[in-house]
Amino acid sequence: MTTLPPIVRRLPTIFYALGALFFLWSIGNSWVELAMLANPYGDIGMQGIENLAKSKSLYQASVEAAYMVANGAVIHVLIAIFDRLRGAAE
Repeated sequence: MTTLPPIVRRLPTIFYALGALFFLWSIGNSWVELAMLANPYGDIGMQGIENLAKSKSLYQASVEAAYMVANGAVIHVLIAIFDRLRGAAE
């Protein structure tokens, strides 16, 4: 069996970092968008819609981050399986 390239061994860490980055980026984008669209007169009636939009953006950012972290975990497990199989073949 051949050895894995170093970039493949670093992929789980890259996916974990991307998950955190995408989470923060998505939340930041949503909050900036809401701040730009906010009613300058402080209409109380829009507070519920604003809270809903914030909740939806938090949910979406969490889903995207979880997907990235799960991909990193799967790659991590596959690398461990590869290492174990390679050790058994030698």
